Amino acid sequence: MSPEKLAPPPFDWAIYADATLAGLSVLIPVPFIDSLFETFFRRRMPGAIARRRGYPLQPTAELAINHVSTSLMDRVSGCILAGLNLIFELILRLVRKILYFLTVKKSIDVLTYYWQRAFLLEHMMRMGYLDNPQQVPQAVLALEEVLDAVGSSPLRQLAAQIITSPWHILRSLWQARQGREDATVAETRSHMARTWDSFAGYLATVAERYDAHYAALMANSEEVPQSTNV
Repeated sequence: MSPEKLAPPPFDWAIYADATLAGLSVLIPVPFIDSLFETFFRRRMPGAIARRRGYPLQPTAELAINHVSTSLMDRVSGCILAGLNLIFELILRLVRKILYFLTVKKSIDVLTYYWQRAFLLEHMMRMGYLDNPQQVPQAVLALEEVLDAVGSSPLRQLAAQIITSPWHILRSLWQARQGREDATVAETRSHMARTWDSFAGYLATVAERYDAHYAALMANSEEVPQSTNV
């Protein structure tokens, strides 16, 4: 499918549910439990969005999006690095739980990031950027680089409005993981539905940035084989 300017679709909680839950997981005041919940919901995002949109997401594309390595060496290296960082991460997380305002700030940042990630994942599917397995690496690289380059986002205002009690959010996320929605998550969904349309202009701009960056990466990848043959 050729790139074209598309208006952001109407708010759909099914598209942003896992993104919201991943962002709120940072609030859990228990080291490593927060990461477990965040990882669970983050990895569930691509598949959930694809099912909602009836998009035939290929397993290789989902692996690329979630950065799941199939190499044994990569996994062993990851375990070694994780072990070396274990003490530092534990201390850092304990400090964040003690200084809760730092955790709230991080949750706002992460929640904003995941909303934009979910939006772009749906955009990538709508535009057909994940249809061709050979183009998936460029599509995923464009996703990561555009998200990394995003500066201050108006979505932070919305994120700050839905931050809730840390202990209460743990119960809410546990129920959400089991497919149940409590009053806290229901109110979050309702608040997002009421205000999401006000960010349509910003999200359209994010999509345009992605399209331009993806096009540049694709053009560069097509030039490389030609230059090697000279």
